[in-house]
Amino acid sequence: MSGIKYSLRQESTSFSIGTTNLRSSNGSLIDTNGCVALLVLSGFAVATINFEKRILRKGDFVLLFYDSTFSMLSISAAFSVRYVSFAYHLIEEAIYKPLSINFWNTIYSNPVFRPNERDFKLLVEWWYQMEWVNNIKDYDYQEEILKNNIRNLLVATDIEIMDHAGDSLRNSRGHAWMLVNRFFRLLSSYCRETREVQFYADKLSITSTYLYKLCRKNFQLSPKELIDRQTVTEIKTYLVNTDMSVKHIASELNFEDVSYMCRYFRRQTGMSPMVMVPFAAKMLPTMATAT
Repeated sequence: MSGIKYSLRQESTSFSIGTTNLRSSNGSLIDTNGCVALLVLSGFAVATINFEKRILRKGDFVLLFYDSTFSMLSISAAFSVRYVSFAYHLIEEAIYKPLSINFWNTIYSNPVFRPNERDFKLLVEWWYQMEWVNNIKDYDYQEEILKNNIRNLLVATDIEIMDHAGDSLRNSRGHAWMLVNRFFRLLSSYCRETREVQFYADKLSITSTYLYKLCRKNFQLSPKELIDRQTVTEIKTYLVNTDMSVKHIASELNFEDVSYMCRYFRRQTGMSPMVMVPFAAKMLPTMATAT
């Protein structure tokens, strides 16, 4: 997406690790394509994650995936994070293996975790191990170890989420969730092209009726409602983080015309997309000077 101006990983690389204060992001949208994990070492900052304001403090662990939106609003002088960024092909196998339904619900709604002292130390050790992996010269060995370590991190996070969620959610795994997971991946890839439920059902090799049942059971939302939510997120991202015109955005997201997109956005949010344009103009100078 053209609005992404800051990345923790070069496009030509699959993996990067290091320490940063994120000041050089200058309030721009930070690329989470694939997966980004952050461990706050010191200080505090205010960020927007999935269009919600979050305070990041020392000791926080943040886990963001390809469909997340992430930017910094303000950063304290002492703020420092340890980061790791993975390309999508490194996490693909890990996320398609069954994880609990509550894992993905939590990751989207509240991706900032507050680990206890023991878990924080384990995360620090995991980062040290990743730094060791970063120095492996044999690419095949490095990639295999990276995939295993990513899977270990996701499973450990899932276990912590399930422990806090209660016994009723501990066994919510299996093929159905793999289909739901694939549906969200397809949404991220194709929502700019089509909003037809049947298209996604065909991609999953299931009926639209079964997709409806899966979504209603797991999210209390229909596939169409989830498609609409993802589309609105895309529109907001373009409006806030790019200088593209509303007409250009309508074309980019495959709407028939700009009027139809405006009506669609108003129906979903209760406001015109034009309201977001002055909002973005006000936010960007603030974010740029907050560093």
